[in-house]
Amino acid sequence: MAGKRVETPTSDPITFFARGRFMVLDVPKAFEQGQDPRWEATFILDPTDAKQAAGIKQLLETAATLSKQHYGKVPLKIKELAVKFIPGTPAIDYNKPENKADEIKVQFIDGDEEKYKDYAGYKGMFIVPSHNKKLRPDVVNRAGAKVQKGEPQYPYDGCNVRGSITLWLQSGETERKYGRRVGINLRGVQFVSDNKAFTQDAIDDEFEALEDEGIATETSAFD
Repeated sequence: MAGKRVETPTSDPITFFARGRFMVLDVPKAFEQGQDPRWEATFILDPTDAKQAAGIKQLLETAATLSKQHYGKVPLKIKELAVKFIPGTPAIDYNKPENKADEIKVQFIDGDEEKYKDYAGYKGMFIVPSHNKKLRPDVVNRAGAKVQKGEPQYPYDGCNVRGSITLWLQSGETERKYGRRVGINLRGVQFVSDNKAFTQDAIDDEFEALEDEGIATETSAFD
């Protein structure tokens, strides 16, 4: 007799304001060799912006509630992110048993983490990386009409957007195999307004201008 299928605990859709980053919204691509192709979008939320701060609060509170319902505890990383990004959150007492380090992986990112120091736009920000390898995300303009790549108001890296995601928890056989995780599924991206495009991920100023002179012929070391 087959075992009972365990449903993946998943939140209701959450929408929030952010800047778009690393967006793959038209043709899905594999993140690493051997992986299934997937659509992607990373959202950068500024805690000093009132609308985006509200999104941070909703995302962290939803993750905390979902985790507590199904894992019996709020992941320590969620608590630490709340202390940093939600004003008025009480400091963590690490002496309490419920605040000991755990192995629950959380997909949210603190943009000040050392390994992201060279990522343009990450410093001081709350980062929400999301992907979906099964369903194509909804991509729309300000009016809510679907747009294709190359059309006006198609989201680009750096523009202001509204993101739509769901949170999910690893459970059942995947939990036993890979551990506990708070993951993020991409549902859609809406263009909100233009902003400065990100360009700092390319190598800049590698070469100087060449002088207008002939190319000198040198003796090769291998002659």
